[in-house]
Amino acid sequence: MDFQDIARIAVTVISFFCFLGICAWAYGRKSRSGFDEAAQAPLLDDDTPHGPRA
Repeated sequence: MDFQDIARIAVTVISFFCFLGICAWAYGRKSRSGFDEAAQAPLLDDDTPHGPRA
């Protein structure tokens, strides 16, 4: 194995652990309230006009 093979393996392993970290962050309990609030933001937007459409 040469340097390129070792570098490719290292990048793959690092990328996999970054992916697992992002999944843990996204599905963690602490992030849920922020994501729920962001999901409701378009529905609670009061800046849209409520008059009849032209």
